Amino acid sequence: MDAKDLARDNTGTKAYTLFLVDVAARVPMTILPNISVILCHLDEESYMMRMGVLGLIAEILIHGLSKEQLDVKEKKARDQFMDILEDHIHDVNAFVRSRVLQIWLRICNARAIPLSRHKDVMNLTIGRLEDKSSLVRKQAIQLISVFLSSNPFAAKLPVQDLRTKLEEEKNKLKEMIDAQPENAINLIGSKVDTWNKIEKDVTVAVQEVCKSETEKQEFSGDVDVDSVLDDIYKLLEQEHFNQATLLLLSAMEEFPGNELFRTTPLGSQDDSFLQTQESTEENSESLEPSSELNKEEIRVLNTLKAVFLSWHDDDEGPIPAPIELSPSTMKSTNQEDDIVNDVSKQQILVQYLKDCVSFASQIQTAVPLICKLLSSKTPSDVMEAIDFFVTAFEFGVSNSLEGVRQMLALIWSKEPSVKEAIVAAYKRLYLNTTANNNRAQSVAVVKNLTALIHGATVGELKSLEALVMEFVENQEINNNVIQVLWERFTLKIPGTSTDESKAALLLLAMAAKSDVNVVRSNIDVLVSTGLSERAHDDFMLARDSCIALLKLIQKKKVKGGEAEEPFRFPKDHEMFDKLTELIVKGISKLDDPFWVPMTEQAINVIYRLGEQPDIRCASIIKQLIEVVLGDSEQDDLKNVEPKCHPRVLARFLAFAGHVAFQQLYYLDVSMLGELKRRRNIQDNRREAEKNKAAKNKRKSKDGNEPSMEEDMGLTGAVADDAEAEYMKKVLDTEIVTGNSLLAMLSPLITAVCSNHTKYSDSVLKTAAAMALAKFMLVSSEFCEAHLQLLFTVLEKSSEATIRANTIIALGDLTFRFPNLIEPWTPNLYARLRDDSPMVRKNTLTILTHLILNDMVKVKGQISEMAICIVDEDDRISNMSKMFFHELAKKGNAVYNIMPDVISRLSDPEVGVKEENFKIIMRYLFSFIQKDKQCESLVEKLCHRFRTTRTDRQVRDLAFCLAMLNYSEKGIRKLQENFVCFGDKLADEEVYNCFQNVITKSKKFAKPEVKVIVDELEAKLLECHTKGMSDDQTTQKALQVRNKKTPGKSLKGKTPARRRVRSGKDVDSDDEYNPGTKGMRRSTRKPSGDKTKKKILSFSDEDDSDLDLFDVQEVEEEGKKSNEIDKKLKALNDSLNSAEENNDPNLEPSPSSRRTSKRRLLPTGRSRTRSGVNS
Repeated sequence: MDAKDLARDNTGTKAYTLFLVDVAARVPMTILPNISVILCHLDEESYMMRMGVLGLIAEILIHGLSKEQLDVKEKKARDQFMDILEDHIHDVNAFVRSRVLQIWLRICNARAIPLSRHKDVMNLTIGRLEDKSSLVRKQAIQLISVFLSSNPFAAKLPVQDLRTKLEEEKNKLKEMIDAQPENAINLIGSKVDTWNKIEKDVTVAVQEVCKSETEKQEFSGDVDVDSVLDDIYKLLEQEHFNQATLLLLSAMEEFPGNELFRTTPLGSQDDSFLQTQESTEENSESLEPSSELNKEEIRVLNTLKAVFLSWHDDDEGPIPAPIELSPSTMKSTNQEDDIVNDVSKQQILVQYLKDCVSFASQIQTAVPLICKLLSSKTPSDVMEAIDFFVTAFEFGVSNSLEGVRQMLALIWSKEPSVKEAIVAAYKRLYLNTTANNNRAQSVAVVKNLTALIHGATVGELKSLEALVMEFVENQEINNNVIQVLWERFTLKIPGTSTDESKAALLLLAMAAKSDVNVVRSNIDVLVSTGLSERAHDDFMLARDSCIALLKLIQKKKVKGGEAEEPFRFPKDHEMFDKLTELIVKGISKLDDPFWVPMTEQAINVIYRLGEQPDIRCASIIKQLIEVVLGDSEQDDLKNVEPKCHPRVLARFLAFAGHVAFQQLYYLDVSMLGELKRRRNIQDNRREAEKNKAAKNKRKSKDGNEPSMEEDMGLTGAVADDAEAEYMKKVLDTEIVTGNSLLAMLSPLITAVCSNHTKYSDSVLKTAAAMALAKFMLVSSEFCEAHLQLLFTVLEKSSEATIRANTIIALGDLTFRFPNLIEPWTPNLYARLRDDSPMVRKNTLTILTHLILNDMVKVKGQISEMAICIVDEDDRISNMSKMFFHELAKKGNAVYNIMPDVISRLSDPEVGVKEENFKIIMRYLFSFIQKDKQCESLVEKLCHRFRTTRTDRQVRDLAFCLAMLNYSEKGIRKLQENFVCFGDKLADEEVYNCFQNVITKSKKFAKPEVKVIVDELEAKLLECHTKGMSDDQTTQKALQVRNKKTPGKSLKGKTPARRRVRSGKDVDSDDEYNPGTKGMRRSTRKPSGDKTKKKILSFSDEDDSDLDLFDVQEVEEEGKKSNEIDKKLKALNDSLNSAEENNDPNLEPSPSSRRTSKRRLLPTGRSRTRSGVNS
């Protein structure tokens, strides 16, 4: 068939290939002799035909060449076919690559891949995990999973364990060889050395016998193959090589079905023959006979070698020995034979472990690549990666737990199929056990989940909580499992460690978020165990107990939107007494670093679950003051110097700050919610009574009831506002200000923050900064008074941790008091240039949330966030890109900031490298896709050429213009504003940028637009060439000017005329001179008559090419520029007319009298440099 027809008609080609594949599946050995006719299509263009031919090869391999006993020709064909399949794993077409991997998967399932090819195929498949096609990646993961599940090595593949076992067995083998008698060692190793010595003579004998026509030996009927092989071995040992060769040829004819004669390959010895020394095993190469030998001679030679090396080691074959053996000699020979067998078995074991380690290492290499696919946006990648990690974890692959933990984050996936796959995967791994009864099964589930908790990060624990909630809702975690968890927590199960007890408590807290009765039914157990004496020695246990207690608060709202009835304990409940004791006694235990997190959770429990929490916390503060400051009176607190350890003082300040924060939450959320709930209950009750009374009295509807309802509604809204205003007043004046207990602590906090010399401990400074920020969150008055101090800490602190924490606190302050923080916004952006990556990352995160939630206006400082795109930290760079990606979804936000961002980043004072500028702009301009936006930016960027001060700014603007997509209107805008950048085209890089614009425009331009593009291209080339010549002329003029004597006046020019030129021309040249960049425009008007016409000056340096230029600087853009161009054109016309008519009223300058011929530009600025006019 014609290759072009096959490539053109995919439908017909597909039907044709399906037919061939079906035939090959039915009669593979019939197709095999004619396979060369079809293999030629593998090099043709049609990918469909290539897929069909490869499928045909697969059928032949599976159904025809997968037998255990293949002859030499069949083995060679099998190897050739597998080579073809390996080559096409890298086919140019993704469909072919995917099909080849499918074929390998089928061959692997059919157990038709030789062991020697496993390594190569695995390496090729691992390489396809990074393929650009999702189809190929999917098939690659599936193939690796099948390799793993059907591997012939072991059911568990931990690499480290296997390597340890391999080293042990290697040492054992070495000890066995070293411990044996010398004659046994000779039996093992001398045969290879002997063969190497006699190989040349054997080769000569084989050639002689095969070429001669010697008759073959005939065997009697009772001769078996073992005795013949024994004779061949003896002849070789006695160096009768010709007789041994002749006997072998006769045996090959007599016993053609013998495995040794059929399976010996042409170029190497059979796989079943083991070399007897480890060194030989690692370093020996397959026999490569002389090129003069033909195939038959090579086969005979390799068979002789196989007989010589392996026949003595065969258990079934006779052991060659002398004819006459004494009893002592016989006994010694049997011992040597046993030694040889033991060493051979040990060698086999070592080789097996080597193969295991090699395969496990390959799987371990694939794990990180498949971990990346868990974050893929393609669902098929994610689903296949999940299945792989389930299989790898079951086979004990060493680093598979890394992928299993990373899978936890997918519980938040918005794809239902992915979420279901995650739940099913963890159910299979951790909940499905082989236990016989319910109790044993529950214990096994608890052990599995506990293993998952150990070493988990905060994010992984949060994801695990969502997973456990799914299990509880689906009844996968039943009451039996919950019971075992409580027993583990209380250490009732023998052998339970403290870490396992805390893990059980965490699991109970996770389950309680789905079913609150898990904790509510065992509150006493939780308090008596979690806050007992164990907690005094382990603050983490107390913290986890508090987290479990907080699960009693359900955040669900009832119908109507009002807050639910709060669940609170009496203020004198046992748990609050235990928490108070833990806090007060534990503040001095500096050896346990978890006092602060435990205390924060304890304060949360007091404020969320206790009645009158402020009274309880005030009592704790007073007790802590005694510990920190001694027996000082409260009135003297401001003047008392702390005498405790700095770390104890840091803990006290952390406690005070968190109490202030929780007091804010208690008043602003809990109390307001409770007041609203009670008022709604009263309103509903009053409304019900009124309706009942109205029904009883049967009132008509024409009364004042509607207005009364409206008044009631208004009253309710006013009541809400009044309550909120009252709470705001309390927070502003009575919590951290005034005469309250917390207000008395504020001078101590500010003193620590202000005096870093006196309070130099880093932990103390960190705690004080956070306490100050939490106090500021409570009161706007306190915030305004100490805002400068907090920003001073942010900018001047030498501790990166303090700066990172402070920037997060300022984000919260911006949400609460946006008007107070707004003047300090530049200070927030300044932290994006902090030396610490942690500070930059936190700043970028905070600003991202503030801007995307419209809490901070997008201004010019956003260019600092654009600089983060090229940050050296990949996390910061990716976060910055994500920010602009989200910002682009908010209408024209990115378009609006582009001019300011370009101006700021191209400013030399900002310090952005030119290459980094281009990277940033490429990314930002990818969000400018609308034609109107591009057209507007073209005009804005062109006008900015007039304000450039350096060549770098010109190049940056030209690069930005080259990044835009141009429509017909965009090209016209560029042509209309040509005057803005025409004088900048002398720069080669600027000119190349505009050439890129022309090249892009020609691709889409219509015939009428192409005319405009061609005109613009011609202008660009003309100005580029002219600009380069003007540069040279300017340089020459400056050289001539430098040679003149200083102070020498020009001939032919009166002082009056010089004064006119210095008042008009020179000033105009300085104000608007294309050769002098960075000169600010002057708004000074010339003295004299306002209606006086411009004085025109002509240069006599070049008679053949004179340019008329506007000496008055253009102040405005747009219309005013066009008016000036029109005036210039009219003035040029009048000059030409006056010259022709010899008009006496228009007198040109002396230099123009000497000009024989002049050419006037109709519009635009002059290209003549000021030095030439001088």
